[in-house]
Amino acid sequence: MGFFKKLEAHLVAPKADINLQISDEYVVLGDNLEGTITVSPHEDIQATEIRCEIKCLETIQTMRTEYNPATKSMYTHQVTENTILYQAKPACNPATELVNGVNRAFKLSINIPAGSRPTYMSTNDAVRWEIKGVIAVHGRPDVTTKELQFQVITQNQRPANEPPKLRLVACQYCQSEMPENTLACPNCGARRTA
Repeated sequence: MGFFKKLEAHLVAPKADINLQISDEYVVLGDNLEGTITVSPHEDIQATEIRCEIKCLETIQTMRTEYNPATKSMYTHQVTENTILYQAKPACNPATELVNGVNRAFKLSINIPAGSRPTYMSTNDAVRWEIKGVIAVHGRPDVTTKELQFQVITQNQRPANEPPKLRLVACQYCQSEMPENTLACPNCGARRTA
């Protein structure tokens, strides 16, 4: 392989389609955001991990007073300040090989910290949550999805007729999923130890 082909291989992201789908319209502070990352590779890819990148951003319109050396006076003007309140990169799957033409789906379950800020919008202040899916590849640019925005609400904003979600855990024997409040696996009958 020529020098330029090797250089191009390191500068170009792998050929793959990646799609992120979120299960619900909103998530309650302290609950898990559930979803699926679907990958359709168009070449063989040695992925170092399949992950999500999630963040909570706050945008504030505020007034700032500064000195203008040209007029030798103070002046006030409006500025927009952006702050990242929360950021995480939870892995959905460790290193894996993605084979050309073989579609794969990876489940995600990300806890939204109870002490975080809910989604909020006003004239001078906005808090928004964003998430994207990533195929990380060593030595090459990552393949990413578009950033999706989702709503985060407080416990008291939860609709009255909706019970809290039960988290699913894997049985340590047969690996089937079961609600976390179940004492025995409905698939194999083994008692939960954790």
